[in-house]
Amino acid sequence: MVENNEKKPVEAEEKIKERLKGDAQNNALDFVTFLRANKISLDYNTSESGYGGWNGAVGGIVGNSIGYATFNGDEQGLGPWTFWFNSCDFEGSDSADDEFKNAIWAFASPCGKCHEGWEKCMGSGKKTILGKEFENQCHSPLMFINPDAKTLENMKKFLLYLEPEINRIQAEIEREKKEI
Repeated sequence: MVENNEKKPVEAEEKIKERLKGDAQNNALDFVTFLRANKISLDYNTSESGYGGWNGAVGGIVGNSIGYATFNGDEQGLGPWTFWFNSCDFEGSDSADDEFKNAIWAFASPCGKCHEGWEKCMGSGKKTILGKEFENQCHSPLMFINPDAKTLENMKKFLLYLEPEINRIQAEIEREKKEI
């Protein structure tokens, strides 16, 4: 039961339909449909969704996931919706074709020192993304802001490459739940 001071979990689709319009809405709904079809979890983050949008972890739970999504309809700042990858290297990256690698590398996200007063945030530094090293990367080294349909297809492909990592994280979470 949800206490009065706790926020009830909200389905991502509900907020996408409420806050996004046009292509942004269609692409975000397509992304969530893909996640659900591939049994990639979505974990609503009540502590960061107070502004009326939807924030949450993808492929795990808040604090232990493959990525993070926000659907807020904001045309300023990060855009109507954004997806960050937390984990960006995978086995067999040599098997990915150059066109795909270049499409993903275009979204490498350098550290923007987003937390005032921090010289470096908790995860900035050197990151390997599809076999290529990047310096001074954000702890979420890939950021997709309001991705178009072509970019969305590459995001999906990348999630499928990361399936073993997603399965490991989700299995670990399930084991922890059973121990409680």
